[in-house]
This record gives sequence, C-alpha cells and structure tokens, in this order.
Amino acid sequence: MRLSDRGRLRRAPHTTPAAPPLIELRDVSLTHDHTTLVHHLDLTVHENEHVALLGLTTTATTALAHALTGRTPPTHGHITAHTPTQHFTPHPHHTLAQAITGHPNPSPLDPHLPPTLTATGLDPRDLHTPLSRLDHRLRTHIHHARTLYALRTGTRLFIHTTDPAPTRTPHTGHLLLTPHPTHARTADRILLLAQGRVTETGTHRQLLLRGGAYARLYALHRHTA
Repeated sequence: MRLSDRGRLRRAPHTTPAAPPLIELRDVSLTHDHTTLVHHLDLTVHENEHVALLGLTTTATTALAHALTGRTPPTHGHITAHTPTQHFTPHPHHTLAQAITGHPNPSPLDPHLPPTLTATGLDPRDLHTPLSRLDHRLRTHIHHARTLYALRTGTRLFIHTTDPAPTRTPHTGHLLLTPHPTHARTADRILLLAQGRVTETGTHRQLLLRGGAYARLYALHRHTA
C-alpha cells in the first residue's frame, strides 16, 4: 500500500441479509383419488406481497389450503413456512372464533381471543355463535378483529378466498385462491393454472396486454358480472 493511500481504506458496507419468504413451495404436487390437483408448483410469498392463484378447482383449492396451513402434507415436494398462517373461508356455519382465528378448531383457552373481541366492539360471549346468527352489521367489526388478532399473534401470512383479508401491512403477505379474475386484479402477481399447471404469470396489466387465456377469462367474467 502506498503512503498516499493511507486513510483511504474503508470497511465494506454492512448489508442486512434478505428476509426469508413467508412461505415457499418447491415442486409441490397434490393428488386426490389418483387425480392431479396441483402439478409441480413453485411459489414464494414475501412480506408486503399479494399473490393470486387463479383457476384451481374447488377440490384443489381446499387441498392446497390444507397443505399450506400444515393440515395435510403435499403428495410431492416441500412447503416451508416462516410464519404462522391463517386461512379465511366464508361459511355461514363457522363460529365467530373460527372466523377470527382462521382455524377450524380454535383453542378454548386462547388468551388473545376475548380481549380482541372486546377491543373491536364484539361480545366474547359470542365466540361459539355461528356467523349466520350474528347481526350482519358486525361484519366490519369482525374484519377489524381479524386484523387485530393477527397482530397480537404475530401472524403474517393470510390465505383467503372471497372473504376480505385482514388489512395489508408492510410485514404481511396475502395469498388469494379464487376462480374469479376480477378478485385477482389487484394482486402483485397472478398465476393462472389450467389442470393444476401454471400456464401464465404476471400482473393484471401484463396478462391483459399478453392477450392470452387470462385476458379472455377476465373479459368473460366482466361481461357476465
């Protein structure tokens, strides 16, 4: 080192390692009764990302939701989650507790549920009441309760169908499983599947400009809506 270079040496800038994805699917396949529902799907969902899977059958949607939430293993491949996951499905027979937690069997000893209901104007005595028996004007309160419950439990990945998801934040991710392209158009990334295989991927605008199957499906749904 030359004397004139003294004092010029600098340490390499400290770089923060990239955060892992909230969930990662590697070569995931799902089958039911020897029928392929999902075929070799690769997918990651990161913080502050909204991803939509479009074109799954009802059976495939249920099977994938169960695999994503750890209820059943995939037939092939691996699913790695780095955060608790909640799955929201609209069903009139679900109880208030199921609707808020996103779990089919919420713990009766969950310490977060009663204070969450109280803070959002809901009655803790209604925890086990089916949604169909609650006043429809409470939907907004339930939506807020989901968001608050997720915050208190550290949940950052939400899987949902047609029900509104908790409010999007920079630290949460959303995965939408839907047959309706009009529901997917605001997603950061859309994956169109046919017979369980990904055939197109991109944003809503990119897929419309491409003029492929997504564009035709979107036009059809708009005209029939």
